[in-house]
Amino acid sequence: MIKSDRRYTVFSVFILAGVLALSGCATKKFVRQQVGALEPKITEVSTATKENAERIDAVDRRAQQGIAAAAQADTKATQAGTAAQTADTKAGQAQQTATTATQGVQQANTRITTVETRIASLDAYTASQPQAVMFKVNQAVLADEAKRTLDSIASQVSGQRSGYQLEIQGFTDSTGDETYNINLSQRRAESVLRYLVSQNVPLYRISIVGLGILSPVADNKTRAGREQNRRAEVRVLRSGGTSATN
Repeated sequence: MIKSDRRYTVFSVFILAGVLALSGCATKKFVRQQVGALEPKITEVSTATKENAERIDAVDRRAQQGIAAAAQADTKATQAGTAAQTADTKAGQAQQTATTATQGVQQANTRITTVETRIASLDAYTASQPQAVMFKVNQAVLADEAKRTLDSIASQVSGQRSGYQLEIQGFTDSTGDETYNINLSQRRAESVLRYLVSQNVPLYRISIVGLGILSPVADNKTRAGREQNRRAEVRVLRSGGTSATN
């Protein structure tokens, strides 16, 4: 009886184990079936998650690029503003320079006009009456009376720095040949020149010429006439563009 019970117990154990084994196999199969059904969804969700992550990364990159571009644009805008301000400053300086240059041109034009007016009037000389100094026959030496006449002429231009010119012309009577008379009349003009320079009349203010027997003031056929022709004449030429007290 006891052995029979034991056999039954053992058999029951085997049966239970078999049932459990069969049950375990059924459970694993069910799990595999359930998991198999979920795998496509899991894959889809995983793929979607990956794509979303990639899109987020792309958006983030574009955002970073946009931020960098905005920062660069802001820097360029600042630089452009600085350049514009510098250009405006330079434009103001250029305008000031142009204004100064214009004023300088106007002043220069005024001075030029003044000088041109004075130059134009330099030719408007007024000649005084000629004053004559006399010479002896074949001589170019100044007599005392001639020197007194020249002293008077020198005093007329004394202290004047500009606005006048002295013109000296030498002459002879008709005796002698032409060449001799030209040379003699030149020496007489030079004698007058030397004396006036000795009286502080500037040399560059004096012009001379020997004219020989030209322009006689009296008849060379008479002794008195020839005496009057042996002379040098001095004229004071005054410019209309400069006052006598310059």
